[in-house]
Amino acid sequence: MSNRQLFLAGYILFPGNHFAGAWRHPYSERDFNDRGLFEDAARTLERAKFDMAFIPETLAYNPAFARYGLSNAVKHDPTQLASVIAGVTRHLGIGVTLSASFTAPYHLARTLGSLDQFSGGRVAWNIIMSRGAPTYANFPFVEELEREELYDRGDEVVEATVALWDSWQNDALVVDKATGVFVDPDKVTTPDYQGKYVQVKGPLTLPPSPQGKPVLIQAGDSPRGRQFGGKWAELVFAIENNEDDLRAKRNDLRRLAAEAGRDPDSIKLIAAVQPIVGETTEIARARQRYLTSLLDTDAAIAFLSHFVRTDFTGLSPDTNFTEAVGARSTDENAGVRLLDNLRNLAAGSGESLDGGLTLGEVAKTFSASEFTPQIVGSPSEVADQLVHLFEAEAVDGYVLSPTHFPGAFDDFARAVVPELQRRGVFRTEYSDTTLRGNIAGTKWTDGRR
Repeated sequence: MSNRQLFLAGYILFPGNHFAGAWRHPYSERDFNDRGLFEDAARTLERAKFDMAFIPETLAYNPAFARYGLSNAVKHDPTQLASVIAGVTRHLGIGVTLSASFTAPYHLARTLGSLDQFSGGRVAWNIIMSRGAPTYANFPFVEELEREELYDRGDEVVEATVALWDSWQNDALVVDKATGVFVDPDKVTTPDYQGKYVQVKGPLTLPPSPQGKPVLIQAGDSPRGRQFGGKWAELVFAIENNEDDLRAKRNDLRRLAAEAGRDPDSIKLIAAVQPIVGETTEIARARQRYLTSLLDTDAAIAFLSHFVRTDFTGLSPDTNFTEAVGARSTDENAGVRLLDNLRNLAAGSGESLDGGLTLGEVAKTFSASEFTPQIVGSPSEVADQLVHLFEAEAVDGYVLSPTHFPGAFDDFARAVVPELQRRGVFRTEYSDTTLRGNIAGTKWTDGRR
């Protein structure tokens, strides 16, 4: 039997997430400023032995998203939310999304390093590259860069941040009352990092955490983004809607990791999924239909518009989607790629879209999951689907996108986790106190990656 174990994370995104109608679900909590809500969610994930709570980020207000309660309509500082979760858990990892485009390496290193220390070595940094006019308007001192150059700068930010984390050897902190030596200065180095975009002298004012440094996560899917992930990431977050695409991405990332001089087994693909669990198959399907009924058409069109960089608002929902793309899109390929993906999804479910999709139909289909695969069925059927992709080496684990928050985590924990444990693919107890130790089965020893 393989020793591989599934990685499981819960996506802490609200009031909507990959399902745009999440906050309207009758079982969804709605006070997203109540720390107790997130404490309860974290306890549920830890009780079920999840690897991580995954916290996304956005840096600009979107009026349409706020109007309809879509993703990130309410957005706390991820590091503050992480500290809430760390305070009520002892084993659960905490993935913190912070932009490498708008945050300086020293600030990143100290903020994440402090969280990693206070959590006992359970923090991960989800590295994102941010751009767009609304975001730049909030950070006028940051130079606007094109996508490729964003990743060039990102390489330097990560390299400098890791250098700061590595500036202390693991035994540099002496604290010897007899000799009066608190820190051995010979075991603290000054990185003095000088790049094209980033300069930082250092060293950091913190020793290493129990896991050495935060785990690195990445999600970029462009060729340059994948190269970045192959170089740096230990976990790569993916949204793909079929097994072949997941396997191809996983294989490509492993290849890129090897080309970067890394062990391919050191990089894991964690795929977003949206489980819809019912006591029976019929109940699960009914719940899936009910979720679709919660989607407001105008909200769905606003949601779609954001992701294809095309403003479809104001058009009739009955407009043929291809015609809507031609009428409004400044990036037609984005809309065409979306339509192709929807056709592929429909072909996989035995449906036909040859009659032509309307704008409203496309928007609702997209807003139901944002191409996050819906895993629908009884607990054993959901486990079957998750285990199949894992054992077929298409994925290394999953990030659960809840249909209602935070109750969907509890549903999965009670119904599906025991099925995964019975099949021997998911832990019954944590193996280590650190996130890196739990996901890799190894402990940090020397302060170097």
